Amino acid sequence: MSEQKTTPIVFNGKAGEYFGIWIVNLLLTLVTFGIYSAWAKVRRKKYFYNNTLIDNVGFDYHAKPIAILKGRVIAFIFFLGYAFGGQLNPFIPALCMLVFFIALPWLVVRSSMFNARNTSHRGLRFDFVGKLGEAVRVFFVLPMITIFTLGLFAPFASQQKNKFMMSNHKFGLSQFDMQATAKQFYKVYLWLFVIPVVILGILAAIAIPAYQQYLAKAKAMKHSELSVPYSMGFVEVRPRQNVVLAANDVAQDMHKVERVYSENSPPEASSEPVIQTDVNAAASAENEVADEMDQEEIAGEAQVAVEQPREKTFEEMMQERQKAKQERMKEMLTHPAAFLGVFGILFAYLLFVFAFLGYLKARIGNLVWNNTTLDKLSFKSTLRARDFLWLYFSNIVAIVCTFGLATPWAQVRMAKYRAFKLQIVGDVDFDQFVGDKKAEMKATGEEIADFFDVDLSFG
Repeated sequence: MSEQKTTPIVFNGKAGEYFGIWIVNLLLTLVTFGIYSAWAKVRRKKYFYNNTLIDNVGFDYHAKPIAILKGRVIAFIFFLGYAFGGQLNPFIPALCMLVFFIALPWLVVRSSMFNARNTSHRGLRFDFVGKLGEAVRVFFVLPMITIFTLGLFAPFASQQKNKFMMSNHKFGLSQFDMQATAKQFYKVYLWLFVIPVVILGILAAIAIPAYQQYLAKAKAMKHSELSVPYSMGFVEVRPRQNVVLAANDVAQDMHKVERVYSENSPPEASSEPVIQTDVNAAASAENEVADEMDQEEIAGEAQVAVEQPREKTFEEMMQERQKAKQERMKEMLTHPAAFLGVFGILFAYLLFVFAFLGYLKARIGNLVWNNTTLDKLSFKSTLRARDFLWLYFSNIVAIVCTFGLATPWAQVRMAKYRAFKLQIVGDVDFDQFVGDKKAEMKATGEEIADFFDVDLSFG
């Protein structure tokens, strides 16, 4: 049996050419406060479609900017209600989100119709014939079941979503047909459960001993803090200087009374009235001094109560602890080894995220395209997870280092890779496809979906 003919899909776009389109689109969109974004979208899609070739013939995009602008105005008004409606009524943002999720199936159908019917190849239009009821089941009911089953239903939901999106597209009068089964999707998703478990096991083997060591050090530090009275809220005992001074004053006054009594009394004076008078005077002076001493003692106690430290509240203790952590973080960042450690953790996190996305994109993309047919034609997809990992990582580094100016280069690079990895298997005879005229679709659904970043892609 001879091998079937394969026709490659080629993307001829160049980063330099697209950069000119991209920068003009960006500047005009900023100058017109977003109004030009509709024309920018048409220019961008036309460039990518025209440079995607099958048998040296490119695709075309026919959407009108005015239709897209009307849809974006409606989407923008809806977004304003969500973003700022809370200032009028706190229930408005929640209501907007509820309406959005309820309308999500309709948005999927309308946006898919709009994009398909405005795309053509060799003058023949594409179409999307998905029904709203089926979209409700795929994009609303199945995700809810997935949540209640803790993700166990996710592979089946993904299979149904991809089948709905792919099998309801048409090229002329010929309809695509995806035959990938839920069992095949479960095999792909199985690794998404196994790999994180293995990684978490490795991290746990490293983190648990480190955490135990940290607890031991924290316990030792806690015991050391217990030896400091102030840290536990104890009050340092201070001598009451005011009371001591008052007692000294009493002693001096008593000494003066005795001295006055002994100097003013004549030697022969020993009569009872004089002695009684002097005793009464001394007692009166002693009472006055005692009253003054009591008042000064009360004032001294109040002053000591104000001066003595109070116990710290839990909030103050947490603030001090947070401040100490920030100071330690600053010290760590100034140290080269600590900085490299933080950079290494960030690098490992990005690798993990990109590897996860790359694996999912490659395996699901291959599964969908390799099980799809269009009449007598089939497809061959050879996407690889490690290629996506490298593309994602290098693209994000280039975009960050160039402050976004490398975005056109990254987009062209990704489009070239995707086209290079997809081929058409079979005899490509476009005369066998017959088209029909479809009514123009409104852009509202497609623009609202784009505005809220709804993933409507298949594969």
